[in-house]
Amino acid sequence: MKYRLLGRVEMSGPRKVDIGGAKHRILLATLLFGANEFQSVDDIAEALWEHERPQSAHALVRLYVHQLRKRMGDSGADLLTEPGGYVLRVGPSELDLEVFRRETDQAHALMAVGDHAAAEVRYRAALALWHEPFVCRTESPTLDRLHGPWLEDMAVSAVEGLAEAQLALGRTLSLAGRLRPLVDRHPFRERLIGQYMLALHRSGRRVEALETFRRVRSLFVAELGIEPGHELRELMQTVLRDERGPYPAGPRPVSLAAAG
Repeated sequence: MKYRLLGRVEMSGPRKVDIGGAKHRILLATLLFGANEFQSVDDIAEALWEHERPQSAHALVRLYVHQLRKRMGDSGADLLTEPGGYVLRVGPSELDLEVFRRETDQAHALMAVGDHAAAEVRYRAALALWHEPFVCRTESPTLDRLHGPWLEDMAVSAVEGLAEAQLALGRTLSLAGRLRPLVDRHPFRERLIGQYMLALHRSGRRVEALETFRRVRSLFVAELGIEPGHELRELMQTVLRDERGPYPAGPRPVSLAAAG
């Protein structure tokens, strides 16, 4: 069986499996976030109902587990009943979250030794596992609150890693456009902002890069009472001096004026 958590909750064998209703999807998500570990009936009930738990919660959890196990077919044997709770056994390549972690770990290691091309391939493979945008959608406020922030942070970190690899390879043609929605969503994430500025600058959009810094600086001062960090300020000076920035550069973009 293959399981998905990144963006939406799914499971599939030779073909996609109908998990059932919202409660079944929440149950599966709870078991997958704690894959191969004991999940108590009380923890499952909290994910299912939060503060509006019915008196029959424990009986309903047992019913949902029984129904989910039947839908899993032969893989239902991996959903184990233990005193007071359950364990879902999941192999290392069966859950997209674990595959994502493995791919990004390998990408980080490749970046550390300067193999940007191989790192780019790994980052792309990792991010292809996500249903964008990078938000947790389990239909459970409890699970989304517990897991949503770190899941999104992990995904955006992978995007930053991919951007760093592409900047190092001089591949900036469409990078700024891909980064802009994330910059809007994470306006205080300085590494991401710096990559966006550099992608703009290297694409011949120097004025937009400078305007981005001015907008970010105003937001930092107004919302946080501080200036942007040293690296972002240094990058602004790099753009002002019309230099190429901290990563090896590909071919310099030819402006329309120069081409004419």
